[in-house]
Amino acid sequence: MNSESHLQGKRILIVDDLVEARSALKSMLTMLGADQVDSATDGREAMGFIMEHDYDVIFSDYNLGKGKDGQQILEEARYTNRLKAASSFVMVTGENAVDRVMGALEYDPDAYITKPFTLSILRERLGRLWQIKDILHPVNQAIDLGETDWAIELSQQVLANQPRLLLPISRLIGKLCLRQERFDDALAAYERVLESRPASWARLGQAVCLYHKGEPDRAKELIEATLRDHPMYVQCYDWLARIMMDKGQPEEAQQHLQSAVKISPRAVLRQMELGRLALENDDIDTARIAFEQAVRLGRYSCYKSSDTYLKFVQVAQSSLDGENSKENRLLCSKALRAIDEMRQEYVGQLSVIFQANIAESHTHKLVKDDSKARTSADKAESTLARIKEPTGEQRVIMTETYVDTGQHEKARDMIDVLRTTGLAGDLLARLDALDDQMNDMNMRERSAELNAEGVKHYEAGRLEEAIAAFDQATRYDEAGISVLLNSIQAKVSYIERNELDVPQLKDCYRLLRRIGSIGRLDERYDRYDRLKTTCERLRRSAGL
Repeated sequence: MNSESHLQGKRILIVDDLVEARSALKSMLTMLGADQVDSATDGREAMGFIMEHDYDVIFSDYNLGKGKDGQQILEEARYTNRLKAASSFVMVTGENAVDRVMGALEYDPDAYITKPFTLSILRERLGRLWQIKDILHPVNQAIDLGETDWAIELSQQVLANQPRLLLPISRLIGKLCLRQERFDDALAAYERVLESRPASWARLGQAVCLYHKGEPDRAKELIEATLRDHPMYVQCYDWLARIMMDKGQPEEAQQHLQSAVKISPRAVLRQMELGRLALENDDIDTARIAFEQAVRLGRYSCYKSSDTYLKFVQVAQSSLDGENSKENRLLCSKALRAIDEMRQEYVGQLSVIFQANIAESHTHKLVKDDSKARTSADKAESTLARIKEPTGEQRVIMTETYVDTGQHEKARDMIDVLRTTGLAGDLLARLDALDDQMNDMNMRERSAELNAEGVKHYEAGRLEEAIAAFDQATRYDEAGISVLLNSIQAKVSYIERNELDVPQLKDCYRLLRRIGSIGRLDERYDRYDRLKTTCERLRRSAGL
C-alpha cells in the first residue's frame, strides 16, 4: 500500500509551534492523500486533541518552545493509553543535540524525521512505516484489546509468513512475552535474532530475561558486553543499576544511573530515581541536583509529582544553616521558589498545600527567620483546619511544627487530643518523642528561670538566696555550663565571705565534675579556670 492510499480517511494530528512548519507539513500530507488533518501549536493543545480524538498518525516537532516538548507528548500519550498500538507517532525535529535525540528515542517513536525534509523523503519514510504497520495490523489490534497472548500467537504466525521481518517482529514478540512474564519465550525470540546478526537490543533483552529468571550475574555480563560495543545504550545502565541495588551495592548502582543521566538527562523518572538513590547514599549534592532537574523537567510531564518538589526542598534544607552566606541565600531562595511553584501547581489540593506550608515553615526556621517560620506555620494550621478528615500523620506533623515554632500550648493541646485517637507504630513513637521534647523544653525553661532568679539575688548580695535558687536550677539535667558556673560562683563567694562550709565546697567539686573540661577557646574557659583554682585553694586551706 502506498502512502497516498494509506493516509486517505486517516485522522492525523500535526504538532508544531511554527505556523510555516505546520502549513508545509499539512500541504505535503494532503499531497499524499490525507483529508483529515488537525493542527496544534503547543503541547497542551496537542494533549487536548489527543485526549478527545483517536488519531491514526501524530506528527510532533520535538522543540515546541515553552511547555511540553515532543518527547513529553509521546510520553503522556503512552502513559494515558491514548496512543494505540495500531497508531503511529512520528517525531519531527531539527534537534541534533545528543541529550535531546536520546531523550526522544528512549520513548520509541514509530519513526523519526529530521528537518528539513522533502516530499519524497516523507513519502519514502512513511512508506516503510506503513509496510510494517499493515503487516502487523491484526497484532496491534489484539494488543489494543488487551489480548496479549493472542497478539504473541499472531506475531509468531506473521513471522512464519514474513521471515524477512525477523528483527521488528522478534523485538515485538520479546516485549510482549516479557509483559506476560513468559521469559523463556522472550529469550527464544531474542536468541533467534542473535543467531542471524548482532543486535544490541536483543542482547539486552536476553539479559532482562536472565535477570527475571534469577540469573543476575549472567545478565550483568551480557549488559557489560553490550556496553563495550554500544556505550551510549542508556537502558543498559538502568538495568546495571537495578542489578547492583539487588546485590546491596547502592554506590555502584548510583554510578550507573549517573552514567545514564549523562547520556540522556531529560528523563524525569531516571532523575527521580537518581535523587532517591543518592539520598540513600548520603550524597547530598548529587541528590539535590537530581531532584532539582526532576522538578524542572517534570513541570510539563505526566510524571510531575508533588513528592518530587518536597524531596528537592528536603534535600536543600539538609544543607541550610543560619549563616548569611551567598550559597545559603541561593539555596534557601531555590527551596522557597520550589514551594511557591508547588502551591501554584497543586492549587485546591489541600493536603499538598499543607505539606508546602509545613516545608516553608521549616525552611525559614533553618535560616533563623523565626517570624516567617511562625507565619508559615499559621498558614499550615489554617489549611489543616480545612481538610475534612486530616490523617494522624498530618496532625503529628502539625504538632512537630508547633514545637518547632515555639507554640508549646498548641502542641500540648494537640498531643492530648492525639492521645485519644489510638495512634500506633511510628506515629505513636513520634508523639512520645514530642512529649519528651516538650518536657525537656519545660525543664530547660524552668532551669533558666531559676538561674535568672539566682543571678538577681547574687547581684543584690543575698548569697544564701542565690545558692538556694542555683541549687534548684542545677537539679535539672538540662542545666547548662553557665548555670553550673553560677552555682559554683555563689558557693565560693559564700565560703569566702563567711566561714569554710565543707558541704558547699564538696558541692562545688560535684558541679565541676558535671562540667567536665572546657576548651581554651571557649569564652567561659577563663571563668571556669579561675573558679577551679579558687576551689583548690579553699580545699588546701581546709586541709581536705
